[in-house]
Amino acid sequence: MKKLLIPILIFFTVLGCGKDNNFDGRRAVVSDSEKIPFEELLLLINLKTSDSSYLVIPSIDSVNLFVNNFYWSTKNSVVLDTSNIEKYALNNMFHTSNKLNYLVLAKKADLQTNFNTAGEYAHYLNSLYQLKPGEYACLINSFQILLNDNTIKTYHPITYKTFKVEGNSYSAFVGEIEIKLY
Repeated sequence: MKKLLIPILIFFTVLGCGKDNNFDGRRAVVSDSEKIPFEELLLLINLKTSDSSYLVIPSIDSVNLFVNNFYWSTKNSVVLDTSNIEKYALNNMFHTSNKLNYLVLAKKADLQTNFNTAGEYAHYLNSLYQLKPGEYACLINSFQILLNDNTIKTYHPITYKTFKVEGNSYSAFVGEIEIKLY
């Protein structure tokens, strides 16, 4: 009887460990799928001024990005500690003669949940954009910087940079983008 009871217990234990299909939509920590969803763009941005110096600010704010004319996201760059950078003040901004890159990690726009009309919901669904393997163009439409006197200045560089999405990858490096502020 004991020899029969052990295989039966093992059978019901394995049967009870089946997949749970009542998942709330977030990505599982452990998955049997080998597909990795694409979610993030990486950009290096430097801001060159008219006197061939580079702007020194803690971060670039509200970087408004589009991919192939579809809205992607609005993100801030990673905050830099600028206290150790050799800089000089000019026109209400700090400048340096050394190139200074700002890292922007841009994830897809967050999912919205509140819609007033069916038309708003349809517009939202049409604007969702999944990147499949291939070539794309990233547009930096606008961004903001905080000046030394705590005023905000908005720039509209309308700068494109092409990049490639590899199959089964989480992110893509768009590249280094030099934006000239004149």
